[in-house]
This record gives sequence, structure tokens and C-alpha cells, in this order.
Amino acid sequence: MLFVNNPIDGTRIHYEVMGDGPPLLLIHGFGGSILSWTETEYADALKADHRLVMYDMRAHGESGHPHGVESYTPEMHVADALAVLDFLGIEQAHVFGYSMGAWIGFGLLKYAPERMLSFIAGANHPYPRSDYPAADDWTDLYREGLDTVLSTFEAQSGERMPEPARTRFLAQDSEALVASMIQLRDSTGVDDRLASVSVPVLAYIGSEDSMFKPAAMAAEEIPNATFISLDGLGHMQGFTRTDLVLPHITEFLAEVESANPSN
Repeated sequence: MLFVNNPIDGTRIHYEVMGDGPPLLLIHGFGGSILSWTETEYADALKADHRLVMYDMRAHGESGHPHGVESYTPEMHVADALAVLDFLGIEQAHVFGYSMGAWIGFGLLKYAPERMLSFIAGANHPYPRSDYPAADDWTDLYREGLDTVLSTFEAQSGERMPEPARTRFLAQDSEALVASMIQLRDSTGVDDRLASVSVPVLAYIGSEDSMFKPAAMAAEEIPNATFISLDGLGHMQGFTRTDLVLPHITEFLAEVESANPSN
């Protein structure tokens, strides 16, 4: 396995690289891992034209699992992503994040936009979670246990999480995940520079996703961002329905690269 250390707190971050072409940083969602990309069609579809850089966000997969709330600030998550890129000598990359991965991507837009060739934001927004009371509900569920979280999420989405991702989710470090959730809930947001974003942005989300309204609002604030609503899809389906998602991703990346062939 390949690892790099976060330069701020030393947390070990697991990463993998595959494919060839312009670098594309993939950031998975809360409760996922690198395998979220490799066990679905995403990695196979994208590695043909891109050098995929994937990492397990802290508290997930094979990366470190610190238990302190202070370990999960936006700045710390951004430092993890940059540590991987720096170690690989990648000055700029396309960034594709889904769910919490998109939230980290918004953090990169705020703290390190010069490192981004483009940004694909799947099903999330950069605003403070205090504006959305559901954040408290999910934090309480994580305190009750991962089985409660999973059963609630599956009931709300109307879809069972596929194996083996389901088994991996239930085996995670719940204390680390609670710390991460608390910091996410209490974050003041990473939305204060949206109007100055200059990199190409594609934002998409299922029309039945609870975060639809703020995700659409963020896309409106970003100059020249493209926004796509996936009709009838909830949060989990916005990731699993690769047949509907991937054509938008590949078209966007092709357009960005044709407009900037030097990248």
C-alpha cells in the first residue's frame, strides 16, 4: 500500500494511482473509500484518459483515524489532498468529489484554487451545516451506532447499499466518524470565495436529494458553472447510477481539456 503523511498533524493517508493522462483527483464520500471508485464503473471509465489519483479520506479506509474533532477541519482535509498531490509531483489536477468529497473539493476551491484544473461537485454544497438542521440528526445517529446510520440511510434512500461496501461501512471506526461528523456539522462553511472562482465547475445532484437546494444555489454563485439535475434520483443513486452520471463527467472533462490543450 502507498501512504503519505499530512504535514500538519502527521496523519497517514492511503492513496492509489492508476491510468494515464491529465491528473484527476477522486475524493469519495463519507463512509466510503478508494474502493468506492474501483468497485464501480468510475475508475475503469475514467482511467483510459486520465491519471487517477485516489485517496482514503481521514477516518476512512486504510488512512489514519484520529479521534479529535480538531482533526477534521476543512483545512486539515485540504492538507491531506495536497499532501498526496505534492508527493506525486502534481502541480494541478482536475478534482471530482462526491458528497463529502465534494465538500472537500469546495475547500480546495477556497484554500488552493491554483492547484485545480477544474472541479466536479457531486451532491454537496459549501455552506455552513448550521443552516440545515438535519446535520444534528445525522450526528446523533452516528453516536447511536453505524448499524442505525445505515438502516436509516437505506430507508430514506429506498436503496440497499451494495456489498461489499455495506460490510465495510459497518466495520469502520465509529468514534473517528463521529468526530468527523461533529466538525462537519459545526463548520462555518467554505463558501466565502464562490464569486471569485475562475476554474471550470460542473455541479450535479439528484432532484430528490435533500441537499438539492443549497447545491443549486452554490452553482448559481459560481461564475459560468454548469449545473445538472438528475431527475428522480436521491443521494445514493446520484453515485450508483453511473449510466446517468458518467456521460456528464466525461463530456465536461473533454470540453475543459479541449479548451486548454496545454494542460
